[in-house]
Amino acid sequence: MSLVRYALRTTANHELAEDLAQDAFMQLYQALRAGKEIDHPKAWTICVLRRAMNRQIKDRNLLEQLDDAEMVGGHGTEISRLAEIRGLLSVLTPREEEVLLLRLEALKYREIAEQLGISMNSVNTLLARALRKLQAAMSQEGTIQERTKVHADKPIARTSR
Repeated sequence: MSLVRYALRTTANHELAEDLAQDAFMQLYQALRAGKEIDHPKAWTICVLRRAMNRQIKDRNLLEQLDDAEMVGGHGTEISRLAEIRGLLSVLTPREEEVLLLRLEALKYREIAEQLGISMNSVNTLLARALRKLQAAMSQEGTIQERTKVHADKPIARTSR
């Protein structure tokens, strides 16, 4: 998977995604030139990119920019879908989110464990916990949508005084 596409899913800004991916590759290049031994360059680069994206979100408050773009009519459906996914991910701890996203990038448990400096059992536990939380959040969201749908179909009762 392209690092730019990976960054684009989070930032919804093509230029920013390209800049972040380029910075991640530069950091990899500099680390290798400095003699750092990197066993899994793909995982290392994704981790660097993920951290950079988190800094961007905090520093520039990209969530507000996404909301503004949606109101203007920018890529409405894509942005609202991205906001929905981001909302689901908000139930996870940063470590659970990082493990889940690295796994979604097709990294093996061993690669994730080495990249994050944790055991494979921890990867398994964090991933299982993340999936349970996401299932619960999606289930709750479905329940809320069903309740809203049921109430929306009922006519409003008028009371006379």
